[in-house]
Amino acid sequence: MTRFSWWHVAVGATVLALALVVLPDLADSPGTTIGAWSCLAVLGGGYALFGWRSFTADDPATDEFAAAAGDRRARASALVFPLLAIACTSVGVALNPSMAILQAITFPIIWFSIEPLSRAVVLNVLLAVGVTVGFVVWGGTGLQNVVQSAVIEGISLLFSLALGFWFSFALDKGRENTRLLNELRAAQDELAALNRDSGILSERERLAGEIHDTIAQSLTGLVMVAQRTSTLLPDDLTTARENLGLIEDIARDALVETRALVAASAPVDPAGGLLPALDRLIARFTRETSVAITLDAADYVTQSNEVEVVLLRSAQEALANVRKHSGATTVTMRLSTASDGAVVLTVGDNGSGIDGAEPLDNGFGLTGMQQRLALLGGTLTVGQSAAGGVQLAVTLPGASGTSTAGGVQLAVRVPGLAGTGTQAGGTAVTSAGEFEPGDSASPGDGSPTEVAS
Repeated sequence: MTRFSWWHVAVGATVLALALVVLPDLADSPGTTIGAWSCLAVLGGGYALFGWRSFTADDPATDEFAAAAGDRRARASALVFPLLAIACTSVGVALNPSMAILQAITFPIIWFSIEPLSRAVVLNVLLAVGVTVGFVVWGGTGLQNVVQSAVIEGISLLFSLALGFWFSFALDKGRENTRLLNELRAAQDELAALNRDSGILSERERLAGEIHDTIAQSLTGLVMVAQRTSTLLPDDLTTARENLGLIEDIARDALVETRALVAASAPVDPAGGLLPALDRLIARFTRETSVAITLDAADYVTQSNEVEVVLLRSAQEALANVRKHSGATTVTMRLSTASDGAVVLTVGDNGSGIDGAEPLDNGFGLTGMQQRLALLGGTLTVGQSAAGGVQLAVTLPGASGTSTAGGVQLAVRVPGLAGTGTQAGGTAVTSAGEFEPGDSASPGDGSPTEVAS
């Protein structure tokens, strides 16, 4: 109703203005003046009672009136006020020619209220004929008056049809655009739901693999040692005590693996921004492992939430690999934005490198990392850093990342989705060695091995 409040004012103002226009004729022609007022009263009252609904329902986005266009009762109801307006206008012109001004609101009422287009055209013609007859009744049946009335109404009808066709085209276009927009939103919602489901499934698969490779293996060992110990009692207490010590060691390892899995999987909320989330991640990792970590984000420009979530998950996976495989004591994390808008996240440590690590296919979680980055068209490269550690480089279109320092390094380049942003200063958690992107080496001497994603 708010959308067409101006039209309610226009109808009311037109009715009141015409009532004042015919007022001077009251003394000379009281009958026709009262008749004209009666037409105005019927028109205004009809609009106030039900005619206004035509201007509140006709919203192409939420149009219950149009949604019920196939219902005959809805169409019949829509005809009532336009027909009433045509009758009041025609009779009013027959009583006083000034009442022809009512056409200024009656023609639009027809176009707003009537569907389909052919029916609106018929009612336009009916109004033009009615007003012509009204002019003839008022002015007489002389040839000049008839021709003049027909010409005037013919011109009025042509202008009304032109404006009406344009309005109908614009309305149909708006409805079509609204329909397409709603379909697009539905498709986006469906895609978002599919992405969420895919992410949940991938995370479940990752957790299943992690549990199988770590905790399940430790628990299996516990069961086997416990069974073997039970066969030694009470005859071989010395060996049994040794086995109990082994059980304790295995249990402690399982506890460490469980804590590592929980720490790696615990959600870090990026809603407050990537840098605070990284600070929380680093602080928790340091508490769990006592590994010193330095974060340098002096050259970082804030990105969209989607990009920052990818960066955060990549940092989590990189630290999980450091925890499980490298034996590192220091880690350096660097976050920066290149001149072309790409974002680079590097995570490097001073760990054992490829030769001292577990097999990459089994221990580094590369499959899950590849699946996550494949959504952005990236590639994953694995090599040995200059200091003898493992180097992981995840590259997204348009950029690449390498390392000059020893240890494991993960480099993620994400094309900047936002052209603007604010620069964030670096945050140092603890001091550690620096890793400079740009150097490369070959396996054994540092060069990366590419794993397509």
